[in-house]
Amino acid sequence: MRSTGDPLRRAISLYQRPVTRGRTHDMRRLLDQAAADTATYTAVTDLCRYLNRWDDVGPAVLNDFEPVIQRALAYDPQFHLAHYALGFLRRAQGQHEEALAAFEETIRYAPPTFARVHAQKGEERLYLGDFDGCISDVNRALEINPNSNVRGYFYWVLGRAHFFKQDYKTAIDWLQRSIRGWSEVWYNYAYLIAAQALDDPTRAVRRTRRARAAFDRKFPNYSLAQVLRNEADATPCDNPAVRAGRDRFHEGLRLAGIS
Repeated sequence: MRSTGDPLRRAISLYQRPVTRGRTHDMRRLLDQAAADTATYTAVTDLCRYLNRWDDVGPAVLNDFEPVIQRALAYDPQFHLAHYALGFLRRAQGQHEEALAAFEETIRYAPPTFARVHAQKGEERLYLGDFDGCISDVNRALEINPNSNVRGYFYWVLGRAHFFKQDYKTAIDWLQRSIRGWSEVWYNYAYLIAAQALDDPTRAVRRTRRARAAFDRKFPNYSLAQVLRNEADATPCDNPAVRAGRDRFHEGLRLAGIS
């Protein structure tokens, strides 16, 4: 079991008192926990940056995360955030069955209010071609916390799931909501453009003009080649249904004039 409170602060408090064998033992335990907590939060943060392509680094950097996460799990096999970080790592490695299992372990040990893990589990179902299961899991996240600070991410996953189901009108609605709540990533904008183009291919350029202008302001000079590279580096996936969905996504971007 993980102790409550700030372990580093508690260790420092013990350090201010007379040294005893018991206190040094407790300090070491608290410092080990603090190190595991810090390393795991660092891994989650850096993997988030990697998956969102906010750092110009390639897949080789993923090798750095495995020992960090495994050390945290060795310290506490029930540390839900370490399982959560492992899910991100396996996703970035294209190991989606393993990523799904890691998010299921996160749910097993996390507080019941940790809604975002259900959306992450849903995203993994998407990479495995289970689009309805994905939608169900994200809806569970919204049931737990409909006002989550990260609900823009929830909406993005729903939008892409409906896109892959070729329900472009529903996808457009969720993707617009995602952009309003989470405007810092390229992909909800790009999928909105593609969904609008595919929903009305005969008027694709005109239909997507407003979304394209917003995208170009936010992400100038973004190209289809960058989209392909980001997918290959951040979320490689060989599932046939996902590959078909991504092909339609790329076609929608081309229809809208993004090359």
